[in-house]
Amino acid sequence: DRIPRWHVACSVLAMLVSWSCLTAYDVFAVETVVPGKVPMRMKIFSGFTTHAICNALGFHAITGTALRYRLLSTQGVSAPDVARVVGLVGFAVALGFAGVTCLALLLEPSIAHGWGRWPGVVLVVLFALLLRWLAGKHDELKIWKFSTPVPSARSATAQIAIGVVEMIAAIATMYFLLPADIAGSFLDFAPIYVGAILAGIISNTPGGIGAFEALTLAAFPQEQRAQVLAALLAYRVIYGFGPLVLASVGFGAFEVHRRLRRRA
Repeated sequence: DRIPRWHVACSVLAMLVSWSCLTAYDVFAVETVVPGKVPMRMKIFSGFTTHAICNALGFHAITGTALRYRLLSTQGVSAPDVARVVGLVGFAVALGFAGVTCLALLLEPSIAHGWGRWPGVVLVVLFALLLRWLAGKHDELKIWKFSTPVPSARSATAQIAIGVVEMIAAIATMYFLLPADIAGSFLDFAPIYVGAILAGIISNTPGGIGAFEALTLAAFPQEQRAQVLAALLAYRVIYGFGPLVLASVGFGAFEVHRRLRRRA
């Protein structure tokens, strides 16, 4: 059966929300590391382009650092500062995962397999301790010889909220593509998606391809897997291929414009 058009439209809308949030991670990170140095247009362009290409290629630490340096260095951002930006973006992504996990554990305690809501409560306490620490006189974090600015408590709270919205939107992008009689409730599907995403990240394959699909398919009965596979293919086009094409065209135009300016 074909996926209903309004389901596809809702999936595309959820994708746009997710990618807007991912881009916001970079805006916050760059402004924390080099406040006022990079124009908003470049922060948005760098964030979207980097996330879209890294999502397709994998190896986020390597490709993300290289792409951000290529773009942000044009604004005078040094290599160490780019590394700090990458670290803060990774921290924000982790907060998003933790935020969604916390909500899932609190709303659906059966996920914790007998532990009830206690794991979710523990995460809430950890979030509170983190925000309390950031609210103190801590503007820098030092790890051995490496130091990086840290966001304020207000900025971190905003990033946690953005992270939760981003993850919910990413899950919704896939959820809308599944037939209603297969998908079940959103809370039932959310752990499947999060687990598949983590498997894809750990596998380090381009876009998590293979690991993401395998874990998602394994969560459904054999007779439903053909429809789930169709939804996965549509998801790859909407969430992965579309942003990759747009980012690649934008990055290509950036490089052409840069070379033309050098020749002028």
